Amino acid sequence: MCGICCILRLRGRGGPHGVAVCKGGDVDRAVIYQSLQRRGPDAFASLQLDVASGVRVEATCAVLHLRGAVFGGRCSADGGGSGEMPQPAMAAPSPFCPQTPCMSFLEWNGEVFGGALQLPPDISDTTAVLDRLHQLEHSSAIGLCDGVNETDNVRCAAALTAAQTSFAESCVRFFESDIEGPYAFVYYAHSLRLFLFGRDPLGRRSLLLHVSVASPAKREKGKIGALEENCVEIVISSVAGGHMKSNCIRGEAAGEGNKRGRGESDNQAEKGDDDMDDEMNSAAPLFPFSSDCCWQEIPNTGLFVIDVAASAQTSLVSHFPWSMAHSVHPLLRFQSQPQLNPVRGHLRINNEKTAEDCPAIIRCLLRESGMLSLPPMLDSVSFDVAMATRYLQSLWKAVEVRVKAENCGADPTRPIGVLFSGGIDCTVLAAITHYLLPVTTPIELINVAFGDAPELAPDRLATFRAFEQLLRLPTCLKEGNQETFCASGREWRLVLVDVPHNSNTSYVRSLVCPGNSIIDMSIGTALWHAAQGCGRMQRVCADAEIALRMRSRTHSCGRHKLYRVSTARMAGACELEGEIPTHDEPDNEAKFAPLLEAIIAELEAFNEKPSSPVLLSTLGKDHAASLRPVLCKYGYKKLGSYLNDASAAGVIAFARHDEAPSKAICLVKQADMAKVRRVAPAMWLVDDDESSPLGSCVDTYTCESRVLLLGMGADETLGGYVRHRRAFERRGVTGLAEELGRDFARLWKRNLGRDDRVVSDSGREGRYPYLDEEVLETLGAIAAEAYRRATDTKCATAAGSMEVEAALREALTPVCCFNAEDGPPGVGDKKILRLCASVLGLGDVVRLQKRAIQFGSRVAQAPA
Repeated sequence: MCGICCILRLRGRGGPHGVAVCKGGDVDRAVIYQSLQRRGPDAFASLQLDVASGVRVEATCAVLHLRGAVFGGRCSADGGGSGEMPQPAMAAPSPFCPQTPCMSFLEWNGEVFGGALQLPPDISDTTAVLDRLHQLEHSSAIGLCDGVNETDNVRCAAALTAAQTSFAESCVRFFESDIEGPYAFVYYAHSLRLFLFGRDPLGRRSLLLHVSVASPAKREKGKIGALEENCVEIVISSVAGGHMKSNCIRGEAAGEGNKRGRGESDNQAEKGDDDMDDEMNSAAPLFPFSSDCCWQEIPNTGLFVIDVAASAQTSLVSHFPWSMAHSVHPLLRFQSQPQLNPVRGHLRINNEKTAEDCPAIIRCLLRESGMLSLPPMLDSVSFDVAMATRYLQSLWKAVEVRVKAENCGADPTRPIGVLFSGGIDCTVLAAITHYLLPVTTPIELINVAFGDAPELAPDRLATFRAFEQLLRLPTCLKEGNQETFCASGREWRLVLVDVPHNSNTSYVRSLVCPGNSIIDMSIGTALWHAAQGCGRMQRVCADAEIALRMRSRTHSCGRHKLYRVSTARMAGACELEGEIPTHDEPDNEAKFAPLLEAIIAELEAFNEKPSSPVLLSTLGKDHAASLRPVLCKYGYKKLGSYLNDASAAGVIAFARHDEAPSKAICLVKQADMAKVRRVAPAMWLVDDDESSPLGSCVDTYTCESRVLLLGMGADETLGGYVRHRRAFERRGVTGLAEELGRDFARLWKRNLGRDDRVVSDSGREGRYPYLDEEVLETLGAIAAEAYRRATDTKCATAAGSMEVEAALREALTPVCCFNAEDGPPGVGDKKILRLCASVLGLGDVVRLQKRAIQFGSRVAQAPA
């Protein structure tokens, strides 16, 4: 991983069109370079070149060295050739034009995890990408090997433009077809006089743009002279540096249509796919931006070119889009553009054949779980299991390439970290990591919680429960008489990061930029503190004895508010009706008893004061199952009417506006308040019968891992948000598809760039297995197979074709299901991942519900 920054200063050129232009002057290089060095603590260097008449470039890189050898005999950035500094990476002289000095260079912040680009052993992916780009440059510039100068005639200028276009289009094909993995880069092709830059089609690495123009100033009155030349400064950087105020933007440069559009605010209606596509057309700005900051996220829609040739008369920045619509949700690609979803291998739907394709450990886990004993794939349940197995196999491969030693610094004793909320996404990643890594590699589970009592944060409580499930995992597996897996003595390190609410967030705000919403700051703050990895640590070495002790622990069955675990089945009104006395005259005590129980349970769950308010949204979402029967019994159609009657009866009171962030209620009777039990939770994971923590504990610890696995992308790709359920309930499967499509299309802008900046500031690299290219392709293939299976069955059993909406519902069902019968919360959302968790042996984790990090960590309750 690297932090990269490329600063171009061009004299005599106009500012680029469709880009926010800063009127605050040049950026603060010192601030940028300091942030870059935090991203890349292993090496730092700058390269300064005059690349054309009136064009000077300053390229700076900071490196976190995780894979491959350093450059050995290559020219290093400082020109010393010592091999100690791999970036900016200078290209070798062309064999076609050895007399021409080579000034081409690459700044690469990425990881090649797959694709057609072959990485020789011990060779950095930076080297491989540089060599390929340099080859493409030479192929396009063969007729220009004598160089380009200011005296070129019109014919030569046209030839240069054609060569530049050919090179850019070749690079689009190269990055789309040959590279799988996250990246952001800047490449200078000296023979073509152009800068090429961009980020991967999913936008997993941050890349920002800042443009400022020094206006011409007239000479003193009475003196001879013309206007001074314009000086345009273009900054392409992993991080921002100053200039974060809205008044930095020069309004006249913004132009019409550059204001914040729909979908760029969390509190406004969201854009549809067509709206987002329109942003990139010729009438729209190349870099859509808001009026809040003059730094802009570089879109993930393709590659961009800056032409610095002296003869250039075209627009300063050109856009070369990807040939495929990568922003289309993988579950929806089969609908109108099946060619965008190539399937790697055949998706078999036979249990034994599916298992044969899996790694030996997965085969053992399938047999342990009993899933291989299911009937042949003629029923929907077995089909779902087969698709989950295929998804698990692709996710397994994605985790494997991201945690193996040669891609993580080549030290098998250095820990691998997992940002850990106790939810299903991160727990599945931790379990797969356990099965993949040698026992010599510790696993750090990093959990963050805020406030004066961080041990009460929902994520902290869920973390203990999920950690216990991980300790139950087998440490040895056999296939026949052959041992396929052994990790007895696996060292788990639970790192508990406790953050007081009064902690300074100004630095995090600079990393979140250009994001500036409340949710940006909440999520960014939680991720930043977690990635720093400074806190308390509990070390447990798991073996068969520990696993047995964990399995023998007893917990209250069913759903528990602290962990958001759903019951296996929802209780119907008829089952609970007998619990509610029937009277001709309503009995207030019986009528409002379920409401009081819900309020008391909520207060106890978070160790709140008995007089604390409980949000109405919490009652409606988390206690619907227990309240629905009484609402039906007494004829209430809405929860609000029921609460109004409870208030009129003196059972509860509505909280004042200054007591809660939104509508809330609280207890009023002392007898009811006395029922609230406040119990201080444990600071560490302990045995049921022991007061001492498991393993050993230290109060001060800093994580040693340099690679962090994160669950980003799981909710967007697998239907994990509550809004996905709401969309299905309100607008059916069409509404669900629209919501999924919007979430996936804006992932690059709303999440990934920000997350990369705040996580990488720790000097650790964040990796996202759920957004691996092959994982997404597998999802697309599963949806296509489910659709084909549903339509084939319909055609075989009835005349006419299946309705489009019904077919779409069948296509999505193996992955997420939101109907009342088969898809209650904790069951239907991320359904395919829950099946994977079951195969992995994760117990209650299978039924964990979604809780956003800003609420689970309680950072959202921090004062502004």
